[in-house]
Amino acid sequence: MKAVDKFEYRRGYKFSTYATWWIRQAITRSIADQARTIRIPVHMIETINKLNRISRQMLQEMGT
Repeated sequence: MKAVDKFEYRRGYKFSTYATWWIRQAITRSIADQARTIRIPVHMIETINKLNRISRQMLQEMGT
C-alpha cells in the first residue's frame, strides 16, 4: 500500500520497479518483528544481517 501511495508516474519508472523495494522492505521488517521469541529492534537486526553478510563475503574471498 505504501508503494501505491508514494508512486509518482511522472518520473517515468515502472510501478513494478518501484514497488519491489517496498515489498522486500515490508517482508524483511515483518520477519524481523516476528522471528524471535525475544524481540530485537529492527535496526539491530539490520546491523546483525549486515555483519553476517560481510562475514560470509570475507570468508568466501579469503578462505578458511
